[in-house]
Amino acid sequence: MKENTEDHNELIHLATSKFAGEASAQDEARLEALLNESEATKQFYAELVKVWDGTEKAAGITPEEINQEWIRLRGEIRKTDKKSFSFMKIAASIALLAAIGIAFFWLQNDNTEQLIAAEMQVQALEDGSMVTLNAGSELSYPKAFSNEETREVELKGEAFFEVEKNPEKPFIIKTPTVQVQVLGTSFSVRSLDGEATSSVIVASGSVEVKFGESSLVLSPDEKAILDRSSSRLFKVTNDDPNYLAWKTKQFVFDDTSLEKVVENLSNAYQVDIRLKTDIIRDCPVTVSFDNQSLDAILEILSATLDLTVEKTSEGLEISGQGC
Repeated sequence: MKENTEDHNELIHLATSKFAGEASAQDEARLEALLNESEATKQFYAELVKVWDGTEKAAGITPEEINQEWIRLRGEIRKTDKKSFSFMKIAASIALLAAIGIAFFWLQNDNTEQLIAAEMQVQALEDGSMVTLNAGSELSYPKAFSNEETREVELKGEAFFEVEKNPEKPFIIKTPTVQVQVLGTSFSVRSLDGEATSSVIVASGSVEVKFGESSLVLSPDEKAILDRSSSRLFKVTNDDPNYLAWKTKQFVFDDTSLEKVVENLSNAYQVDIRLKTDIIRDCPVTVSFDNQSLDAILEILSATLDLTVEKTSEGLEISGQGC
């Protein structure tokens, strides 16, 4: 199923008709066809079922609130002669959930928290593990791991994990691409939409990285890379001293190209920095920075390489005569 509003609306319409016992044979056939299109469709439908089965429990919604929303919708929806009472009430329940900000596709149970980091943020988990999220990253995690055989969280973006050791309950991080399983260790995970690769880098301990039927075990200073275009998972030695610079704001550049320097700074300070001309991309940079502001770093680079930094509507633009 295509990930767009029309497809989701059609699925909601067909699902609610089915829940209300109003679906025709044609409706049933179309619903079955949609569910067979992708796993994403099936997951979305499962969440709709969850919403319907637990509507009155979700987010503290009371029967009175549902009835009030139903009354409001009844006055807005035309051709009510073609809609039964049960269908209207299901539609009202869904509209109420949407109105209070619950997204069907990401609906979680009452034990789940979702954190979207507007800036770098540290989150302590119930088991004592610590997660540092890069700006713009999302973490879904349970309030308590007590009733589970594993400790599972979901990540979209980039984060550094310091996992509390517990051999009885493996810690699992699920991302849109790879799954990481550990007992107790520290490591970084990066899985961003639009990037050609996803990666896991181990700082201490060991982790297992899985993608489909492939799996790798990583030791300290090893890096797993998933090439999304080829679906290939492989392991290399981590040779990037700045992979945690977004967290520590500590940079070590040793004959590093300006292009790579700018990439590190952009990720660490969440600012779009672009090189205006190709002639400066390979300019070598050898310098270290320790928790300095972006302005201070750019001032030093500008003075060293005779660069000009200009602010644009999209971020920063760097130009120069070459090196």
